[in-house]
Amino acid sequence: MTTYTTKQVADRLNLSVSQLQYYDQLGIIPDLKRTANGYRQFTDANVAWLTQVMVFIDSGMPLKAIQRLTTLVLAGKQQTAPQQNAIIAHHLAHLKQRQVETAAQITFIENFLAEHPTN
Repeated sequence: MTTYTTKQVADRLNLSVSQLQYYDQLGIIPDLKRTANGYRQFTDANVAWLTQVMVFIDSGMPLKAIQRLTTLVLAGKQQTAPQQNAIIAHHLAHLKQRQVETAAQITFIENFLAEHPTN
């Protein structure tokens, strides 16, 4: 089994080492193993999970929601699917609202530029 250091994973996911350490402290990296001297050992499964988690983080999902989602996934995908879907649906609704707001902001700025030409 291939394992990676915290620095290797941080570089791969464009994160800082301290971010990874913080995510570990929050419990959002399931099944993360440590070496005998306490260093984190990331597996391909850890990296795959973090890649998915980064989509949620980058889209603005609160870390508390990601913690809850992680806990539910660990409890069992089938048994907790409704709760998992509720968390993700709530975040999706938030993203769609942000999309509407961003579209309105873009329209305003485009109109402003059209009404205030530089020439």
